[in-house]
Amino acid sequence: MTWIVFDYAGVISLAPPRDAGALLPQTVGVEPERFWPVYWARREPYDLAEVTAAEFWDDVCGRLGVRPDPDLVEVLVTLDVRTWGHVNRGTVGLLEELAADGTPLALLSNAPVELARMVDSRPWAGLFRHRLFSADLRLVKPDPEIFRTLLARLEAGPDDVVFVDDRAENVRAAEAAGIRGVLFERAEDVRTEVLAAVGGRRG
Repeated sequence: MTWIVFDYAGVISLAPPRDAGALLPQTVGVEPERFWPVYWARREPYDLAEVTAAEFWDDVCGRLGVRPDPDLVEVLVTLDVRTWGHVNRGTVGLLEELAADGTPLALLSNAPVELARMVDSRPWAGLFRHRLFSADLRLVKPDPEIFRTLLARLEAGPDDVVFVDDRAENVRAAEAAGIRGVLFERAEDVRTEVLAAVGGRRG
């Protein structure tokens, strides 16, 4: 039995559309060129649940010279989750196809609590037998420990797992753990490779 494990952001979800990607910086009141480097530089503790959403946004805004009030923080949390909610229908179609054939699926994502719970609520979330999020595990990709945790949760050996992610460093980390890695660029290309891995070669 081969498990197929998918990342969320950039694989199941699309990159934020330009208007959505501009909305967070606009709400903070700074240019995107200033906003996004600070956002990503401070993201890992939030993904690890080492800080709350309020602490994350206080930190980001403070580094951008903005002092947020609780109402602004609430708006930013909502917008942040919404930013990553644009689904790649091609990937979801592949998930549905694999699940219909009985292929065991799992999700492994770097995501803070708020985003993780949004993903859990989506109609397609039930296609996964396991959903593992960094905020729940207190581990982030590409830490090797997260892949050991994944294998333990699946009760599978590395040869029985295929991992799909859009970040090369995460794919390399999975491969270092003995897992077959697939770098996601387009859903149709990944479909061919994943179906081959589970023994299906449909057109």
